[in-house]
This record gives sequence, structure tokens and C-alpha cells, in this order.
Amino acid sequence: MHFVDEEDHIAFADYINQGYQLHRDIQNNHQPLVYFGSAVIQKLTQPDNIFMLIRRHRQIVYFYGLLWSLLIVWRFKDLGIIFVVFFEFLKYWLLGNLWLMETLAVYPLVYLFGNLLQVWFNQYKLKILESIFLGFCAFLIIFNLVPLWPWLVIIYLLFLIKTRKMILWQGLGLLIGMVILFSGHYSLVDWFRESIYNNWVYAIPALSPYKGPLDWLKMIGFPFLAYFTPNSLQAQFISLFFSGYLLAAIFKRQLLWLYPFLVLANNRVLSPGTVYYQGFHLLPWLGLMIFCFGFSLKLIKFKFWLVFLIWGGVLFLNKSMPYFLKTDTANEYYINYSTIEDMNFAIKNISNPNDRLAVLDNQPLIYWQTKIKPATRQLVYYGWESSVKDLRENYQKVFYGDNPPEVVYGGKEVKLMAEKYISLQRDNKATLLFIRKDRYEEITDQQWQALKTRGFEQ
Repeated sequence: MHFVDEEDHIAFADYINQGYQLHRDIQNNHQPLVYFGSAVIQKLTQPDNIFMLIRRHRQIVYFYGLLWSLLIVWRFKDLGIIFVVFFEFLKYWLLGNLWLMETLAVYPLVYLFGNLLQVWFNQYKLKILESIFLGFCAFLIIFNLVPLWPWLVIIYLLFLIKTRKMILWQGLGLLIGMVILFSGHYSLVDWFRESIYNNWVYAIPALSPYKGPLDWLKMIGFPFLAYFTPNSLQAQFISLFFSGYLLAAIFKRQLLWLYPFLVLANNRVLSPGTVYYQGFHLLPWLGLMIFCFGFSLKLIKFKFWLVFLIWGGVLFLNKSMPYFLKTDTANEYYINYSTIEDMNFAIKNISNPNDRLAVLDNQPLIYWQTKIKPATRQLVYYGWESSVKDLRENYQKVFYGDNPPEVVYGGKEVKLMAEKYISLQRDNKATLLFIRKDRYEEITDQQWQALKTRGFEQ
């Protein structure tokens, strides 16, 4: 699977390892943990090429999910097993095997929520070390996904009501995480400006799917929509989970208080049948829905368990389930990234230390290990970012000043490319890799020989 968000995280992490300061030297509106995590992965694994780079991140995601799954099963026993069995098979439709913020946030989200449910419904008494760890879970959520903050505020209001002074230990866990995050060169001010202020003022208004009252009603009644989305296997599973929850709520009315948490956990997706690139924001909600399903059935002592066992079994036997689909490893890790790898190779071979690179198409992995300076603070150029004054002015200055970038990938600036750049040819076709005319003339015969090994032509 080839996805710009994952590649964005990885490309930014490479520049972090080169000494660039996140949210100061390089700009993005995402939270920092996914970048710093990738930087650590790349430092430790030292992948030789883009193919192994992607593979190493997918492997780490697998082990991350495995460790959390073991922890959730150990902590919640039968509830943990129900969660893991369903979630680990269904997460692939929502890109839960990719290096994404949603992937990193969903497990601590479920763990924190599960503990709150036990505190409220089962009168469970948190221990000090448990509370500190829950605070660290909150840290993982806060610095991965801003859309989950409203959900987290309500969670902690309830923790405060029920546990009172014990919540201070959770605050300690959160504080420890924040001290680690901001104790180095990473700036709290930069973090707030880029990932909070810019999100609130520019990104959210531009990217929000809620354009009218009907969309807000869809958010509130989201799980009910699954009953009217019969052609989606994911929606059928959501129908299963939500039916179990509603049935249990008939016997235990206090379960209805869980519904607002489901509403708050999804503020990005309007259809239960939405998957992959459009649906990945739903991943944390799906984790919560599955846990609510298991918790609700347990609260009524697993009445009607046979009905849901048969229903779930029938859905698991559907030929559209991920484990029935043959995975083409060559396509997954090599063919999907071969063009990016070739462009990356070309840039490495023809660029000088003082050259600058701008990738105008959504292919940020082209930056990876080129050791070439980004032309602007932006590594990717999303539409909403042109609304940010300093980014817009910087873009205009760099591209339309006296000294535009030496290397550009992407066909966005058609007029500028025609006037001042030459497209590298490959297999008798023009590519989207443009070299400024004066730099094109400086490409040596030795460099051309290297380029020819990847099909490029002089």
C-alpha cells in the first residue's frame, strides 16, 4: 500500500536525523511522535533503500501492535481477546498496518478507555503505577492525534470525578512524556504554532467533511448508518458490534452513556463503509466500538453470545476478508515504490551539496537521503497551506525570485517549468523530474552514465 501520509512521516524523520528542527526548519501540521518515532527507526535499522525503509516501518508497526495486544489481553482478559481478534483482522481496511498517527494512537486509546470503564462500572481501584502508565497513554494520544482531544477531555473529567487525587499520578505520567519530548531542541512554541494554531485556523476549516447540518447528523448517528450500508463488509462488522452494544443497553441502561464517547471519537468520516485512503481516520473509532461491544456483552454476562458468535463467524468467512486476499509482496514493497526509488536515485547522482529540491507532487519519499536541502520549509504542498501567510510568501519568494530551486519534482508549476527547467527523459518520455537549465548543463558524463542504468536519457 502506497500512502502519502506514511511517506510524509518518514521523509520528515530523515531530515530530523540530518539536524533539521521539526516545526521550525521543516513545516507540517501533524503531531510530533510519529516523526520522532520514524527517526529512531531509521537510526536503528539503517535501511539501504526505499524498499527496505518501508518494510522496516511495517515490521515495527506489526511488533507495536503485537506488544499492545498482549498488554490489552493481559489487562482485560476476555475483553482483550475479543478486541484483539476483531481489531487485528479488520484494521487493514483502515491502513492500520502503516506508520500512521492513527495506528500509534488506537491502542493506548483503547487501553485508557478500558480502564475508565472498569473504574466506573466495576468500581476498580487504580494503583499508582497503573495511573502513571495511563498518563503516558494520554501522552501518546495527545501528541499523535489532535482530533481526539475533545474525547480525552471528557475521559479525564470522569477520571477526576471518580478517582480524585489519583488523577495526579496520571498527570505525572503525562508530564514525564512531555519532559522527554520537549527536553531537547524541539520547541513547545513551534509545536503549538504549527500543529495547534495552524490546524485550528487553516487546516480544519479547509479539510473538515462537515459542510452542513446533515453531515453533523451523520456524525451523531454514525453507527446507525451501518445498517443502511449493506454492500460494505466493514459496515456489516460495525452493525454486528453496534447491535451487541444496543442489545446490552436494553438490559443495562447505563451503557447508553458510552454513546457520546463513540460520537466524539469520530469527527472525520461520514460513512461506515469508507475504507483505505478515505477511511483511515476511522481506525481509533473502530477500536473503541469493538471494545464497547465486548464490554457491553460482558456486562450482561454474555447473553445471546451464540448469536454474535455465529454472526461474526459468517462475516469472518467472507471471501473479502484480508486473509483471503493474496498479497503480492513484490508489488507491496517494490513495484509500488520503484518509480520513487528511481527518481530518488537520479537526484542523489546529479545534485550538488548546495542544490535545493522541491517535490510539488505528493511523493515526499523522493527527498529521502538525497542530502539535498528542501527549497522551502514545506516538504509537501497541501492546498490549505497556501492560506498560511508566511508559507505563501516564502513559496512565492523561492519559486518566483531570482534563484528558483535547482531540482523540482512535479508538474504543478507548468509555466515556470517550461521557462526555466528541463525535464529528464526516461524511456523516451518526459518525466516529472525537472532540472534548472543552468544546472542541467553541468551534469557530467559520469553522472549521465549512472542515470542511464535507470533508463534516463541525455
